[in-house]
Amino acid sequence: MRPTDETRFLALLQEHRAILYKVAFGYCRNREDRDDLVQEMAIQLWRSFCRYDGRVKFSTWAYRVAMNVAISHFRGEGRRIRDTLPFDEVAYELAADDSPAEKAGDNMRALRRLIDGLDELNRALVLLYLEGYTSDEIAEIVGISPGNVTTRINRVKNELQREFARHEKSLETTP
Repeated sequence: MRPTDETRFLALLQEHRAILYKVAFGYCRNREDRDDLVQEMAIQLWRSFCRYDGRVKFSTWAYRVAMNVAISHFRGEGRRIRDTLPFDEVAYELAADDSPAEKAGDNMRALRRLIDGLDELNRALVLLYLEGYTSDEIAEIVGISPGNVTTRINRVKNELQREFARHEKSLETTP
């Protein structure tokens, strides 16, 4: 690659770095794991940059690459680590975490758990939807039709609303 490509890539990455953190937060609870995942996303973006042709916005392309890296991570080592994390380390992470989602209270944590329980595609759809992407943009990122995106998001929203209502009802009945 030419030096101008490197400069252009670094400028685009700096401008859109929040995308990487948003995707990483959707797949990793542990801060160190999120940082590692963001680094892996950046590496993959750099490796793939020579194939970026500008037909879509850089942010759309970067989101797609980041989602693919995150899903691969989630399927592999990430799941094994999360399943075996000791309780005291989890408690420490929760106490030390300064992310907005963790500060938002019980309802936000409950919603986060519900989203975490979704399959990979539905989680990706919800995270993109919550970021304000349109059905057309989401379709471009995940590789399904806009109509399918809209249908799936509506189904997931309805299911999340039902599950959240069950969660709130269980809180009301708990002494």
